[in-house]
Amino acid sequence: MKPIYKIKIAFVILACTLLSAGCVSSPGEKPPEAIAAANSALSNGVSHYEKNNYALATSYFNQALREFRSIDHQYGIASSCLNLSKTHLSLGDTDTAAAYLKQAQTIIEREPLTALQPHARIIAASIAIEHNQLTQAKEMLAPLLTADSNNEFTLAALQNRTRIAHAEISDSKDEAAHWTHIFEQKIKSGAGNQIHQARLARFKAALSDDIETQNQHFTAALNIYRQQTHRPGIAATLQEWADALIAQNQTEAANDKLLRALYIRQTLQDRNNSLKTLNSLARFTRDSRIQTWTEKLQDRNFKQWHEFVAAFNQFPE
Repeated sequence: MKPIYKIKIAFVILACTLLSAGCVSSPGEKPPEAIAAANSALSNGVSHYEKNNYALATSYFNQALREFRSIDHQYGIASSCLNLSKTHLSLGDTDTAAAYLKQAQTIIEREPLTALQPHARIIAASIAIEHNQLTQAKEMLAPLLTADSNNEFTLAALQNRTRIAHAEISDSKDEAAHWTHIFEQKIKSGAGNQIHQARLARFKAALSDDIETQNQHFTAALNIYRQQTHRPGIAATLQEWADALIAQNQTEAANDKLLRALYIRQTLQDRNNSLKTLNSLARFTRDSRIQTWTEKLQDRNFKQWHEFVAAFNQFPE
């Protein structure tokens, strides 16, 4: 694929429904204080995640995890771990995402918590895609794409399967076109939302060899993401558009879009995707800043975000 980008994924971020019989309250009865606090933290985490406020989302999900652990609420613990996994995945931190996913999977299998299995499967496939383990990702998604499968997870699985097909493009785009068509038909059937429409536009841009057609699709995707203030989507679209422009040797336009994408990724403190943007810039410029900050970002404990922003800032302070 052109580089693989996560935002992309319309996963369901879990709100704990407290399926355990021991946690069900009678009509009009308030839930115990610890459960109410845990649910409140989980709900706040979901709200901040949906606004791309990943630092706050992580804080609230960690709070929910602590609350659920304090009462040994296994469903809530697994839900919190899945949410933390997805949030770290959105930040490009696949190692931490995998660690939280492993904790969730252990609980899901031990209890068992079958209701959470599709969530875990989709996140696991996404992590595999980020590691370019495409065969494993396809195997993980297959049960969610069966003929009789048509639930809230099907579209998320289908989007990931389409990403894989685009990642596997070599000489022929037939497979990618096939899955893009299926994804489009699912959206037309009434599934999905505006973010899925934007992702579809990006898939279509990747299928085209005509720069004007690409521009139309990228513009459509950007318009949607901007309306939704979906920062990861905006950055990914700018990156993909720039890569298409580089292929057309339109490096000045590509440079503009990459610097805009880089700023968004810096503000999100997305280390991995910042590296991808710097690597794209390095394809056509010898700017010494690129090598300097590429080396700094290799450190997993990188914290110099303010300095990183300042190094590439083109606006007056």
